[in-house]
Amino acid sequence: MAPLEDVVGRLFPPFAPGVLAPTGPDCDGARPEERDAVAGAASARRQEFLCGRACAHAALAAIGLDTGPIGVGPGRQPLWPAGTVGSISHAGDWSGAVVARAEDAWAIGFDIEVVDPPLAPGVERLVLTAQERPSGPLDHPLGRHRSKIAFSAKESVYKCLFPRTGWRLGFSDVTVDVDLEASRCTARVVDAFRLDGVDLSALEIGLVIAHGYLFTGLWIAAGD
Repeated sequence: MAPLEDVVGRLFPPFAPGVLAPTGPDCDGARPEERDAVAGAASARRQEFLCGRACAHAALAAIGLDTGPIGVGPGRQPLWPAGTVGSISHAGDWSGAVVARAEDAWAIGFDIEVVDPPLAPGVERLVLTAQERPSGPLDHPLGRHRSKIAFSAKESVYKCLFPRTGWRLGFSDVTVDVDLEASRCTARVVDAFRLDGVDLSALEIGLVIAHGYLFTGLWIAAGD
């Protein structure tokens, strides 16, 4: 089982630092403009948002580019400082963010999910295509989590691509092959093959499960 502090290092290269922190009122580091953006939100949502921003600022500081507030785009996506890309996620008691210089990464996607419970059958039918739904015995120790892993992988793909493309991808727009033995997933954006030279038919997504949480991560190198 990976310690939480090792999660980001197992999902992303050294040039893409990340920070994980417990979500709560003591998570400090968000800017006044970011606090204003959620001033009217419920307490839980406000804490998630501000802790995610605090993690993002700590990660940006690690690459020397924590240059201002992280705004909110029209699709609720983070608006990263010039010259940077990144992704923010939160689930359960944890928030996190991963960032990189735009000269190193074209885009980044990062997702956190609570491992249990597995996806309910009704949700699974909404999230997975018929080909993706598990069938037969799932004798791998993580077999019962296969559907939630695929869900998280699709979230990472969306978070990676939306800030660069504006594509509002639905679950059926992305297909995922989960390789439990290798702790990786391969995703394909349906009906989209290349974008800015990026191959969208074989996006490699890392997977870590630690301390009751599931983490997936995707990064696309600049110039790919």
